[in-house]
Amino acid sequence: MGKTAVNNPFREDLVSRNLAEACSVVIFGATGDLTHRKLIPALYNLAIDGELPAGVKILGFARRDWSDEFFCEGLKKLNRQVSRTGHDEEIWKSLAANIEYHKSEFQDKDGYKRLSDRLDEIDRERGGKGNRLFYIASAPEYFDDILLNLKAAGLSQERLGC
Repeated sequence: MGKTAVNNPFREDLVSRNLAEACSVVIFGATGDLTHRKLIPALYNLAIDGELPAGVKILGFARRDWSDEFFCEGLKKLNRQVSRTGHDEEIWKSLAANIEYHKSEFQDKDGYKRLSDRLDEIDRERGGKGNRLFYIASAPEYFDDILLNLKAAGLSQERLGC
C-alpha cells in the first residue's frame, strides 16, 4: 500500500526567516531626540522580540563630550519611558554592552578616520567583514558634511558583507 502525502494546512502560510548577520550601526546625531525616542527603542524592541542579530554594534556619533557610560545611561532612562514593551534589565544590559559613543564634529575629517579605524577593529574582532549601516539622525544642514566625510574616509564604498 502506497503512502499519500498529507499537507499540513497550518503550515501553508509560514515562511522561514533568517536573521541578518551581525553588523555595525552608526547613528549620526546620536545625542538627539530621534535617537533617544525612536531609534534606540526600536532596536531594543527588536532585541526583546529576538529579531536583533547577536553581535550588532551600535556606535553613536555626535559632538557632545560624553562617555560611553553617560550616553548609555541617558538612552536607558528614556527607553524605560518610551519602549512599547516595558523595560527588561537583562535585555537592556545585553544591548548596552554593544553600544559605544564616538565623539566628533560632523565636519571633522579626523573623526571619520577614527570611526573607520574603530569599525575595522570591530570587523577584526568578529573575524571578518561585517555590514555597516549609517543612519543620519541629524539636522538636514549637516547631511552634506556627513556624506562627504564618509566618502573621504572610504566608508561609503560597497563592501562584500559577511
